[in-house]
Amino acid sequence: MRSARRFVLLRPLRGVNVTEPVLSARSAVEGRPHVHFAVWAPRVLAFVVPLCVYAASARRDVWFWDTGEMDTVPWIAGIAHPTGFPAYVIAGFLFSHALPFGSVAFRMSLMSALAMSVAAWFVARIVEDGGLEPWIAMGCAWIFAFGSIAWMLATRAEVHAFAAAVIAATIFFSLRWHRTGEERDLYIAALLFGLGLAVHPVILLLVPGIVLLAIARSSQPRRWPRFAFAAALAAGFGAVWYLYLPLRSAYVDAHSLDPVHLLGLRGGAFWDYDHPASWRGFVALTGAAVFNPSGALRAIFSAATYRSLPVYVNQLYNEISSFGVSLAIGGAVAGWMRSRVRTVALLLFGAACIPFGLAFPPESDPHRYFLTSFLVASVLCGEAAGWLIRRVPRWRWLPALAPAVLAAGLFVANRWIFGLADDERARAIIVNVQRGTPSNAIVVANWSDAPPLAYAAYVEHSLANRIVLAQWLGNVTGQLPSWMRRRPVYALGYGQSAPGYKLALVGRHSTLGRVVAKVATH
Repeated sequence: MRSARRFVLLRPLRGVNVTEPVLSARSAVEGRPHVHFAVWAPRVLAFVVPLCVYAASARRDVWFWDTGEMDTVPWIAGIAHPTGFPAYVIAGFLFSHALPFGSVAFRMSLMSALAMSVAAWFVARIVEDGGLEPWIAMGCAWIFAFGSIAWMLATRAEVHAFAAAVIAATIFFSLRWHRTGEERDLYIAALLFGLGLAVHPVILLLVPGIVLLAIARSSQPRRWPRFAFAAALAAGFGAVWYLYLPLRSAYVDAHSLDPVHLLGLRGGAFWDYDHPASWRGFVALTGAAVFNPSGALRAIFSAATYRSLPVYVNQLYNEISSFGVSLAIGGAVAGWMRSRVRTVALLLFGAACIPFGLAFPPESDPHRYFLTSFLVASVLCGEAAGWLIRRVPRWRWLPALAPAVLAAGLFVANRWIFGLADDERARAIIVNVQRGTPSNAIVVANWSDAPPLAYAAYVEHSLANRIVLAQWLGNVTGQLPSWMRRRPVYALGYGQSAPGYKLALVGRHSTLGRVVAKVATH
């Protein structure tokens, strides 16, 4: 009985096909299959532990930049910046309205926490489906979950958290389809890929790995129509979500839901970005983020991109530690010896995002785009632990603990993230505008400061009749005379200026100022 129990808790690793559920002795005798505690417990912990940590450290209030936008746009069913992220906006609308407690910003933070926990769970499932122990898989999930980038993205309204969940699920079902040949897994992977296209186009970077898996499965010509159908299924399912953009844009425009209509503008941020009801606006919204020269997919083939590779290496060390990097490298070698196709596919899944992220300018937070590579590195850490177990069977419990110990170290090192939950700097911007401007003011704010104001205006309805315009003052110089005849105009944020105008600052330490015309001097 004791030896049988030991087999259940740490069964030998005999190859990538060792993935059948472990049965308890009692259920086997009774003829009722039952997943053993040693299987379901680590699976549950792989999800629940990160979720609890993320929820405890989630931001309670609105924040700046893209986070503030995603605190706002889903609640009002608006249209976000390119590529519009329609699946994220729709999911956020449903989630934020269904959750009955907390601020809207906190609800959106919780959605990211849930999504990143799902991503961690799929990390565990990828490791386990590769024939490794569930407890090792759990540790790998925690390695991914408690890296600083993954943890921070999980605590705020963030498209990349939702994208990470879809990407992890797509990788899992793609690898399982390669292993089993089950059509169901192929079509689930296709649907997930289509969903990912509507969440964030970064999922396109999985294509090289998916193509490799398809080639490995294409020895029989009868399979080719299935591949074609799966590709069409992915494209079609992704396209359906994008119908939201022109339909919602037309509705917003017809009912004048966007307050900037009062200023004679169309296609403003938050409500109707780029006005995708028009063909030109739809193309600009859905295409700019992917094919922009500064961060396009073409950057993968640019030699200049790879000069910044040390930036990624440094971030990888920060994310999973030097010990984790060593494990991941060893895991890649161990995986190659067990299953070359699977290992190369994993490396392709993780590698494509690196040059893509390096091509973005520093102010756009490129580290978010490295997330898939961190996910793959966490999986490879499990491969290294499995290789060590096979080499030292007597002390197999020691390498089995290695991923969990590494994850614990990351948790301790990154516990400072808990301190970000109650950061109120964005709230201070809202209060400053409420106190420093009249209720009918036009507030022109840069992209960093505009989202908190939009949240106050459209979610909390605490800015009265003020109109928030996410814009640089210099870009609307021509409209200023007519606006200033009707309403007082204020500018918020560093770098706001316009030829022929100056700012009368409100407060000694404020970036908020009233726009006034300069007096001509002779």
